Amino acid sequence: MNVFLHVEGSAPTEPLEIAAAWHADPLVIVPLVLAAWGYLELMRSVNRRHPANRWPRRRAAMWIVGLVAIFLALQSPIDALSEQLLTVHMVQHALLTLVAPPLLAASGIGTLLLRASSPHVRSRYLLPLMHGPLAIVVHPIVGWIAFAAVMWGSHMSGLYNLALTDPTVHMFEHLLYLVAACFFWWPIFSPDPMRWRLHPGARLGLVFGQLPSMSFLAVVLLTAPVVLYPAYVGRAELYGIDPLVDQQAAGALMWVIGDVALIGAALIIAADWMRKSERQDARVDARLARSRERGPS
Repeated sequence: MNVFLHVEGSAPTEPLEIAAAWHADPLVIVPLVLAAWGYLELMRSVNRRHPANRWPRRRAAMWIVGLVAIFLALQSPIDALSEQLLTVHMVQHALLTLVAPPLLAASGIGTLLLRASSPHVRSRYLLPLMHGPLAIVVHPIVGWIAFAAVMWGSHMSGLYNLALTDPTVHMFEHLLYLVAACFFWWPIFSPDPMRWRLHPGARLGLVFGQLPSMSFLAVVLLTAPVVLYPAYVGRAELYGIDPLVDQQAAGALMWVIGDVALIGAALIIAADWMRKSERQDARVDARLARSRERGPS
């Protein structure tokens, strides 16, 4: 099968072409390239200023992998096939909501920007912004509600079906998923000095609290007796798949991927909580040992 590359406005129409179509949309590629370049430039600046305290490469890797996940979701054949098959749409959703945002959050972009900035810029602009307007939109409760509302609102209204027929709405929908997911994941995984610093137990609560919402939505798709998105009728059949069967498979996929991602996130949080508790216990034991060595005063 030949890979089919198209610029916006020259979309493939044959099933095999659609299944192999890579996009070249400047509205997506240019921001991703600039985001990658900007992060790496900030990292180089920090490393030059602080050679003894260099920026962790693993955080840079998280940022780059997160951007790659967005690229694959929006520019690879996944995007073209998501308009033909709801199951592929679920894979796209997973990349935009469950893969890219937690990686971007864990990259520490805010902390990197603070370290790369001058003291004046840091104290006059960045910290007030992070503790002011941004503190509202990344409030844990706001993020939790936004994520659940976007997932339910898009799937249980006419927005999703409209996105299948209108490219502008489709682009808006993708942006909505990505932004809402970032609001949800940022308080959970970001190391940035945000106003809301959550205890690991609260972070676990946010993650587990999202499980019923996503699982119930998946069950709705899995058990619906009719096709919920008429735009798929006539498209899924091109691949020999009944649209209702495709919808049921998509619901099952959403259920599995959502649960695996959220439970996996909970395990990461729990493991980090245990490591921090062990380090704290070790520090307490060391202080007690030093006190015993000194003896009574």
